[in-house]
Amino acid sequence: MENSEQLSAAALIEQSRTVVVKVGSSLLFDRERARPRIAWLHALAEDLAALREAGKRVVVVTSGAMAFGWQRLGLTRSDIVTERQAAAAAGQTLLMGAWDAALGPHDIVAAQLLLSAGDIEAERRGANARAALETLLAQGAVPVINENDSVATEELRFGDNDRLSASVAQLAGADLLILLSDVEGLFAADPSTDPDAEHLPWLPAITPEIEAMAGVSRSGLGTGGMATKIAAARFAAENACATIIASGQAAHPIERLKGGARATVVGAKAAGE
Repeated sequence: MENSEQLSAAALIEQSRTVVVKVGSSLLFDRERARPRIAWLHALAEDLAALREAGKRVVVVTSGAMAFGWQRLGLTRSDIVTERQAAAAAGQTLLMGAWDAALGPHDIVAAQLLLSAGDIEAERRGANARAALETLLAQGAVPVINENDSVATEELRFGDNDRLSASVAQLAGADLLILLSDVEGLFAADPSTDPDAEHLPWLPAITPEIEAMAGVSRSGLGTGGMATKIAAARFAAENACATIIASGQAAHPIERLKGGARATVVGAKAAGE
């Protein structure tokens, strides 16, 4: 889809063939109530099943291992790298269990893949990751991918699952990346401090001016803010993949996008452009 062609989120979803859906920590875990949002996850699983029934290949990139792990280990959220690694290790099993329980009733196999930047950027390891992803998709599974936070260090500090999702989209040959978070896309100013901030529904390209508008995460759970989403959208666009940045707070976020819910759409460059 060329970046000069303005399409709505609903139209992009309808036309897509391979969809990568990134889910942020604040959507999966209710920090105030200190518990997972299980009902919300099951509603999202229904949306993913509907995409599958429409003939689309679906890949999930999920955050949330540490959010689950802090509670499991009885630890307070910390910036100490070893404690963050421990929380990720303890929480990953709970996170995958939640995804398996949500997708299982739809006869969908949730297949865990833990990746790091090196797994994608190194030529041989990247080829192996691509082959594993393609095999899982060919077998009808939904790959559920997270960064390998239990051994990563720099990735933990920067929390770049947004960028990971864009790299996964490239690996999968996806034509649509959906970034679900706690915001309805990009605004010209911070909507939490400026209620009249202009919402930007369509971005034909990521410019330096757009990058300057990017804010930071307010949830306190995830570590990626709007800046990482814009960077992810730029990378995806360079690989002929459009991006939708949308709020996932309400149940059935993808069905809501199909119905016209507010979001920011970033156009993709045409192949070879």
